Amino acid sequence: MRWSRVIAGLVGLAVGAAFLAIAFRGTPPAAVWDVLRSGHWGLPAAVVLLGTALFVYAKAARWRLLLGGGSAVAPLLSPVLAGLALNACVPHSGEFVRAFSLQRRSGRAASAVLSSILAERVFDLFGVLILGSVALGAVQVSPALSAAFRLLGVVAAGLAALVLASLAAPKLVRRVAGAGVTPLPLRAREFLLREVEQALEGLAPVRSLTTSARVLAWSLAQWLAVALCVYGCGEVVGFDAGAAAAFLVVVGIVVAFLLPNAPGYAGSVQVAFLVTLRPLGIAEPLALGASIVYQLLMVLPVVVAGLALLRPSLARR
Repeated sequence: MRWSRVIAGLVGLAVGAAFLAIAFRGTPPAAVWDVLRSGHWGLPAAVVLLGTALFVYAKAARWRLLLGGGSAVAPLLSPVLAGLALNACVPHSGEFVRAFSLQRRSGRAASAVLSSILAERVFDLFGVLILGSVALGAVQVSPALSAAFRLLGVVAAGLAALVLASLAAPKLVRRVAGAGVTPLPLRAREFLLREVEQALEGLAPVRSLTTSARVLAWSLAQWLAVALCVYGCGEVVGFDAGAAAAFLVVVGIVVAFLLPNAPGYAGSVQVAFLVTLRPLGIAEPLALGASIVYQLLMVLPVVVAGLALLRPSLARR
């Protein structure tokens, strides 16, 4: 396990370094520094911070629905922030922190919480696809972004099929799981089958069409908050992104985050901003400057707050 994390970290660093090299290949860092130095760091920066706060709240409110709606939103903000912070340091590690946080706080089975996070990913992708579809109808995009959009559609369809199969045929899932663990010792079989049962229970809230509609609405709110952050980043460095461009950057960010990433998403954010904004006529120093503002005012505050809340999030109650 330790070596797998080391390898994943090294791959992320390599990918981040490669993306940074690609992003700055034709743009001198001094030009980007001039853009940042002459930026408007007042109201536009406050807009980015507001979007960040709305993003975190929408994510926690949506997770509350996926957990069954039995708790308030406020207690979920801490594990959500801690999970986001760890995801920015080691990709996809924050999900386990959120699962074990609720296990320690309220005795929820970690596998049930993880299945709710899987459902969350499905709604994430569908929310992004909706925003991307709106943007694609308004502006011309590069072939690379069109391919990325299709990739999101494939991933969303695959995850949705997995969730729907689990909801529609839980007996089949149990039979497949039972056949898969047959060679294992009795205690291991019982443990794994119990985890599968709890994971199926964790998907139960999605059976309600009303709950699913509300979850999708919060997903849209979450990604609209990120689009607001992108818009504010553009205003900081001196260009008006517009709604369609901001939506496209959100699509680019989500696709980039599916890959191995360096800490703080270094390189991935730069490429996402460049690939989406360059075809729209935004100069590369401005696009790169906006990407750095995004990391400073959106990613960094979440990482700082999340790491500060990591220990309280995992405290047993």
